[in-house]
Amino acid sequence: MIDNAKWSSSFNITDLLSPTTTNWVISNGQHNNRTGDIVRIIGLYQLQHVSIGDDSLGGIRRFELAGLNELQTITIGKRSFTYAKYSDAVTSTTKTDGVYRIINCPKLYSIQIGDYSFSDYHSFELNYLPSLRSISIGDDCFYWVPSFSIIGFVRFVDFNS
Repeated sequence: MIDNAKWSSSFNITDLLSPTTTNWVISNGQHNNRTGDIVRIIGLYQLQHVSIGDDSLGGIRRFELAGLNELQTITIGKRSFTYAKYSDAVTSTTKTDGVYRIINCPKLYSIQIGDYSFSDYHSFELNYLPSLRSISIGDDCFYWVPSFSIIGFVRFVDFNS
């Protein structure tokens, strides 16, 4: 849990997480003053659950999880990872960046994303997630993404958007 961690521009998010972290939880309304930063978690082999509350990490422009062998669930609340938190802002945004990328997480079975999260992002990639069974994406998430890349699934059960 990094809610109370000191976060400076020299830190990568993985600097705040222990190699033995199993749950990464950020509460509602946290870390919105971080602009242009990247959340990139690679190789934290014991991480099992990622849970981000509503209205958090608003200025983060890249969210990447890769090579997390034990990751099982990702839950993102409403209006997180975006500047455009409501319908009018989504349709008028001038942002042209924003990357959401989840790759090589063999035990990940569920992704849930609340309304308006990542609404001004422009790239969405899911690759090699053989256990993924459910994706639930809320209203106006990834509004500006011209195409989704979903590659390498063995069996897919449920997609809700």
